Amino acid sequence: MRDDLTIDHLEVGHPARPAATAALLTSAAGAAAFTLFAYLTTQVRVVRAGSPWQDDPYDAVVTFTMFFVPLLGALGAARALLCRRDRPLPRYRIEQVLRAARVCTLLVAATLATDWAAVVLRADRAAWGGGTPWLIASLLPLTGVAAESLMFQHQAIRRLPEPARGAECGAERGDWLDDLAPLANLLVAPHWRTGRALAALIGRSDVLGFVRLRFAPLAAVAALAAGLLVATGLARGEGWPGALLFAVETAVFAGGTFAFVMICNSVLRFAAPPPASRRRRAARVAATAGALALPVSLALRDTVWRLLGLGEQVDSLGLWTALTLAGALLTGALAFAVTAARAGT
Repeated sequence: MRDDLTIDHLEVGHPARPAATAALLTSAAGAAAFTLFAYLTTQVRVVRAGSPWQDDPYDAVVTFTMFFVPLLGALGAARALLCRRDRPLPRYRIEQVLRAARVCTLLVAATLATDWAAVVLRADRAAWGGGTPWLIASLLPLTGVAAESLMFQHQAIRRLPEPARGAECGAERGDWLDDLAPLANLLVAPHWRTGRALAALIGRSDVLGFVRLRFAPLAAVAALAAGLLVATGLARGEGWPGALLFAVETAVFAGGTFAFVMICNSVLRFAAPPPASRRRRAARVAATAGALALPVSLALRDTVWRLLGLGEQVDSLGLWTALTLAGALLTGALAFAVTAARAGT
């Protein structure tokens, strides 16, 4: 049960702090175990060969989560360094770190649910071998850890006191950007002269305001860079796939990354957005929905093709590309229309 008091800081010894610590440690252990599991079952060919979830649409899920889970876990762990046990703890900070842990665990749970679906549906049954039962058995402890993590996170969030009046929506509530300067002062400034200047630069209100105002385009640029890195890594490991396939791989991973960042920002408050017009909000929602539809359309291309009565599977790269882009454009247009209509009512 939540405390009756409404506060914006948790003092040393507050009963919510041990619960939060247990939740964060369990989540970190689960994220580390999942990352190792995902790497082995997707990058080690001998292991992957007998995996029921080695092909789309199952593989599309782990392709993204194996990057996002450790990334989000690392960001949460870095911010958790500011949660000092011998000092008062801002409520917004621990709540946002716990939310990040929950999102991380939900990504793990979604991937495990996808893997279990592949097992139940006996996907790629002809490729199963002597190692397949061990792969299936390895899902059990991971599923248990994910369930335990979600339970601990729920308990920890319930024990947090209500936020101080006005802090839940006013300027007093911080975001992740507010902690960049203190984190730089903690990790870099004491050991590196340039780090002190960097921490001072990061802490300037005009710099943080610039990032908050242009968070979406900055996220798009970062997502495109990530897509290029992934596509280049695949090309180096598996051979040059051709210009069109390289472009599609870049766009799909960039789209998934952009959607992930934007959705996480709305849930985790990376950068508190300034007020925006109805049209800009609708455009932001449409861009996020369309970007998310890129990997979804790619993963479900054969299913959509069958539902349209056009055959068993997409058998050419041109059709593959056209179907993926059409799904993204249609989803984005529908999202814009629905969001604009709701904003107008």
